[in-house]
Amino acid sequence: MAQAGPNNQASNLSFERVRGVNNIIITYNVAHAVINLEADSSRFERILAALRSLANSDIPIFLLKLHSSALTLAMDGVDADRAQKALEASGFKIDLRADLAVVAVQADSMRDLSGVMVQIADALFAAGARLFETGDSHNSVQALIEGIKVESAVQSLLKTFALEASAVCSSQAAAQ
Repeated sequence: MAQAGPNNQASNLSFERVRGVNNIIITYNVAHAVINLEADSSRFERILAALRSLANSDIPIFLLKLHSSALTLAMDGVDADRAQKALEASGFKIDLRADLAVVAVQADSMRDLSGVMVQIADALFAAGARLFETGDSHNSVQALIEGIKVESAVQSLLKTFALEASAVCSSQAAAQ
C-alpha cells in the first residue's frame, strides 16, 4: 500500500542532470604546430624555450601536448606565420598545418557517458575526418580536424547523437 505524505507532492520535480550530448561547437581557422624537441637531456629547457618564444610574440595557444621528442599545440590560424617565424628564429624545426577546425562535442555530464569517446572517434572516422589532436574537459571532447571535413563530421556527429542541426554553433579561433 502506497504511503501518503508530504513527499508525494514533489513527485513531479526532477533533480536529474541532463544526460547525453547536447551541443557541437565548431571553431574555424585553427593551425596546428609540431615542434621538434630532439629527445635529449635538454628536453625541458627546449620546451620552456619554445613556450617563451610564443609568449614573447603574444601568441595564445591551446591543445598543448608534450611528447618524447616533440611539442604539439594549436593556435588561431592568423597567428601561424608569426609563430613559425618566432620558433624558427629560436632554432626550432616546426611543421605547421593551417586550415583546421576544432569540433567540440559537449554534454552537461561528459564523465557519465560511457563510450562517448569511441562514438565520437567512430563518427569522425565515418566522415573521413583525420584527427590531428584531441582534448577533453568535464563537459566536452575536442577534436582537431581538417577544415574541409567539418560539414561531413558535423553531419555524422548529429546522426550519432540524434541531435538537431540547431545544436551546432561556430566561432573563429580568436574567440576561444
